[in-house]
Amino acid sequence: MYTKTLLFALFAAATAVSGASIEARQNRNNNANAGAANANAAADFGSCNPSIDFVLGRPGRKADEGTFLPVDPVVAQGQQDALNPNIITNRVCDQLTNVCGANDAAVAACEAAQAQVAALGTKDATTADAFNSALGF
Repeated sequence: MYTKTLLFALFAAATAVSGASIEARQNRNNNANAGAANANAAADFGSCNPSIDFVLGRPGRKADEGTFLPVDPVVAQGQQDALNPNIITNRVCDQLTNVCGANDAAVAACEAAQAQVAALGTKDATTADAFNSALGF
């Protein structure tokens, strides 16, 4: 429920009412960003760093082939790199609950960041940056 509320609030802030001044829209967006930052401030990721990275030419890959992988070795344990960022963001969010001892706010923030990555549809360094940024990293 918290995730849906947060996503709805961010969506509402991002869509400006027609005819509203640019300044008013910027103020609403700044308030929404502050709200998201406050939600992430309440997030406790436990013993893990939920960041992901995008690297070209990992072992077993072509030099120009980029893949995603969790940064934290505890989160990444047993996980191979993936061309699809959604595989890795799913792993991160699962591991927050399974091994990291993260709180509900952290899991909700991760799920929101995961949805953002899925909506982007990109598969490059900007994808990892968007996920990490959404989590405050």
